[in-house]
Formats: sequence, structure tokens, C-alpha cells
Amino acid sequence: MTDLILDAEGAKSFTDDPKSFGAARCLCKADQAALETFRSRLLLYRDLAHTALEDPLPDCFPITHALLEGAGQWEACMEAFLASRAIQSPYYRDVNPSFVAWLATNGWGQERWPFLLQLAHFEYIEVEILRWPDDPPLDELQATPTLDSRVVFAGATRNLAYAWHVHEATKNDPEPEAGEAFLLGYRDPEGDFIYSELSAHASAFLARCLEGEPIGMAASALDLEVDEVLDLLIRFREKGALSGFDNIKSRGLNEPCPASPNEQVARL
Repeated sequence: MTDLILDAEGAKSFTDDPKSFGAARCLCKADQAALETFRSRLLLYRDLAHTALEDPLPDCFPITHALLEGAGQWEACMEAFLASRAIQSPYYRDVNPSFVAWLATNGWGQERWPFLLQLAHFEYIEVEILRWPDDPPLDELQATPTLDSRVVFAGATRNLAYAWHVHEATKNDPEPEAGEAFLLGYRDPEGDFIYSELSAHASAFLARCLEGEPIGMAASALDLEVDEVLDLLIRFREKGALSGFDNIKSRGLNEPCPASPNEQVARL
């Protein structure tokens, strides 16, 4: 059934001769005959299952879809993706990230469109951020940072770095310009997806904070102005990207730090 649903060659073989299709897969003669009997129903089932697996992708990747559809390559991409058996999870929600992972490992289309993986990744990040579970309350956090504080990021926040201006791509103009793009993606207090453009230094600073460095140490390592850094963090806390600040000195060095819900930097 997997060969029939996911493999274009398998579907053609089944359509041409269901019994031979079954024999090639070591099915008994009774099952080969059943394939022949239910040929039309199984082909209908294939179409329904195939469509169901493809269905979430244009909604999650509208710009990628526009790019490939405009080049007449969307169906070829879908056939290659499904035939790869990259979808291993039983959960429908995992179809979209499986597509990004497949692009990362397979490299499909990236000789022609070197930005394709990064474009798809940025489009998926919006869905991931919007669906990320709400953070548990962390009452011990401070609202105002100090140089000794550690930054506690909201679980949905992502620190992103791309080699293409993927955030500027649109359905009408889906090919982004080359050039570094540093972005902070997060969910605002109203629950909407937001991204903010960062300088390279600001992105590097936030990366150090994500790794757990105290604010003053991270700023000093990058030779950043303290006032600017503190102002940046306050603004991002107000926007919902940060949960707050853990003041190491006021808490005491022997007490455990509250875990940040997100301690990863998503970089491609």
C-alpha cells in the first residue's frame, strides 16, 4: 500500500497490471487476485491519500509553492518528496516539518534555487511559532534586566540567520535577494507571528544570551554599548519575545536557574 500511495513508479506498475504488482511484492495468489478485483477502488484511495498528504503544504509554504508552481515543478517536487518516504510520523502535523527536513537532506531543487531550503524553513518557522505551546508562568523572573541577569526567552522565540533575504520574498516575487538576514521570530502578546530584523551584532548577542551567558558578559564579549543592549532586551520583553530576566545575584549563586523554554538558535 505504501508503494502504491507514495511511489509514482509503483502506482504505474499497479495500474498496468495489479497481479504482477502483487507478485513482485511476494503476495499470495489470492491477494494478487484481490488487487485485480479492487483495482479502481485502490486507485481512488491512492488519489485521496496522496491529496491528503500534499494538502497542508501549499498553506504552510505559499511562497515556495508559488515559486515551484510558476516553474511547473510543484508536482515533481511533491512526487519526489512522497516517494522518499520522509514522512515517518503518524501525526498529520509532522508533514510540514518533514518537508523541510527532506529539503535539507535531499537537496532537491537547490542547484536551480539555492535559497529554496532557507525560504521553506522561514515559512515553516511561522507555523511552528504560532503552534508553540504557551509558556508556564515563571513568577521568579524580573521585568527589568541587569548586567548580572540571564535572559529567559519565550519558548516560541527563534533567533534566525539566513544567507538570503527570505523574509522579503512574496508570492508575486518569490526569489529573494542574496545577502545575510538576521531575524528574531516570536509571538506577540496578541498571539500573532512577528519577526524583527537584527544587526549581526544583535543576533550574536542574543545567541550568547540563549546559551546562558549573563547579559553583561555577552555584551562585553561583543564590545556592545550596555545602554543599547538593555534597551533592546526591554523592548523585546514588551513585545513578547522574552519571558523575563533571571537575576543571578539576587537569587543566590547556589540556587538553580529557572530553565529557559527555548535554548536553541535556529540557523541555516
